Amino acid sequence: MSEIYFVERNGKKYAYRSTSRYEPDKKYPVTVNEYIGRVDEATGNIIPKKDRSSDGELIDMKKMRMAKFGGSYALLGVAGNIGLRDDLIASFGPDGEKVLASAIAQVLAGGPMSSIEDTSEGSMFRELMGISERFTSPRMSEFTKRLGDAADNIETLFEKRILRTGDMLSYDVTSVSSYSDIEGWSEWGYNRDGEKLKQTNLGLVTDKKGIPAMFEIYPGSVSDVKTLERTAERILGYGADSCALILDRAFGSAVNLNYMLDNNISFVIPGKRGTKCVKKMMSDLIKVKNDPDIERIHDGVIYSVTETSVAAVPKGTTDTETDEDSNDTTELELITPDDERFAKIPEEKRMKAFVCFNEERSTEDNKKLRLTLKDIETKLMSMDPWTAVREQKRVAGGYSKYIECRIENEELIVERKRNSLSFAMNRSGMFVMFTSGVERWEDMMSCYDCRTYVEQAFDVLKNELDGDRWRTFDPVSARGRSLIKFVALILWCSVSAVLRAEKTQVPVMTMLRSLDNIMALGRGDVWRLSEITKKNKGWLKLLNISEPPSKLSLNERDHIPKTYLQ
Repeated sequence: MSEIYFVERNGKKYAYRSTSRYEPDKKYPVTVNEYIGRVDEATGNIIPKKDRSSDGELIDMKKMRMAKFGGSYALLGVAGNIGLRDDLIASFGPDGEKVLASAIAQVLAGGPMSSIEDTSEGSMFRELMGISERFTSPRMSEFTKRLGDAADNIETLFEKRILRTGDMLSYDVTSVSSYSDIEGWSEWGYNRDGEKLKQTNLGLVTDKKGIPAMFEIYPGSVSDVKTLERTAERILGYGADSCALILDRAFGSAVNLNYMLDNNISFVIPGKRGTKCVKKMMSDLIKVKNDPDIERIHDGVIYSVTETSVAAVPKGTTDTETDEDSNDTTELELITPDDERFAKIPEEKRMKAFVCFNEERSTEDNKKLRLTLKDIETKLMSMDPWTAVREQKRVAGGYSKYIECRIENEELIVERKRNSLSFAMNRSGMFVMFTSGVERWEDMMSCYDCRTYVEQAFDVLKNELDGDRWRTFDPVSARGRSLIKFVALILWCSVSAVLRAEKTQVPVMTMLRSLDNIMALGRGDVWRLSEITKKNKGWLKLLNISEPPSKLSLNERDHIPKTYLQ
């Protein structure tokens, strides 16, 4: 806490600021006194002191600027540590610095891109990066359009980021709603947010820590299944042929699985419960799930696990119907070794299946199922009987297969389908994982843990970075805006990964706001920082960023990565 006091000397009055702060090696708080300026005798106002620059020149404090320093400094340091700043400059040249600056502003603003201008005026990243240009709305519109046209540069960035990911990549798709069709890019399709709006699909590839490596934009009517082949080809084209793809069950059609086996792509993906062979594998596990010899442990959780092999073969029936909850398609179906066709499938065209059961998960799944059914039944019973029968599927959604609605004697009867419900509850807590190239169960479970992180990345993009709406009618500008949000998401997820590794529950934004309590006062190349608290010193150390000096003397070349200068 600080307070201002005055001292009179030789008939003149001077103002000082007294600040009390805690020092770790001191028993009591330490008081620091700072001279502010002289008090004007006529008006009583404080005339700010004048400071000196590094070369001794007097600086008028009235012309100096106060800016938030810590958040900008930390994010710039993170970008350097993960090679993002180098990759941006190598991909976009001088524009790469502005992409990074815009992304830093987007993270600090925590809102729409229109808030970047205000953030840039109150934060320090422009001075730290040697950028004199302001981030006004007209200039940002021009800049995002220029980025959207730079398709080759974007591809170069994706290639560099993919090659930094290591041995594991996670891929998923989300939908972004729009009031405009963005020249045909926004279409009607399956809206994951449940909004009755046109949408564009956004595919995101992350590494095993959940840090984004590339994104793709698809028309809104394109299904998830159809995007996999194109994305896999791009990843392989970048040279990441030794990576395992970690995928959501939506991508697990027999056609996709067969494609990945044909192209020697390693993968981990959950099977769908409606698949004929998956049902059989679960039934077989029920008979032995209490056998202690099949128990395995992952992250302190006990599972019962059996293993088998699976292959995709031409469908043996004339049935042309498809089930959304099945891996089988109209052309191909999955089989296990007890099918006589299996022996004809070469080893390289087979995948491994891990059939898993967890007791705690079973209890939780059954509880959720019962509570959900009870809620659905209550809603249906509160409706007009004929409306309830007509709207059953809409109200119950995926749970409609467990409920039957009918009218008897003008009364609504809502009953549970006992056989379907019993089948589901007997198999609760069970799941089947298909994998190729990841042979050990423990490795497979570690791989699939990263699925959570790509879902969290989508949540951050939509909620923290205002990515739940397209705010432009131009597809080129939309792509440029997406690039800036993509880079902002890389920064956010990188900080989140550090916090997660330390098992701290502190949100990313809370950490950055704490760091932004480090203020800078100055102008041009000469700046002075406020005191850095013990907490903020800890945050900088956690991010592997050196503590800044109390006095900064900035010059342009200090802020360009050495790789670019060479």
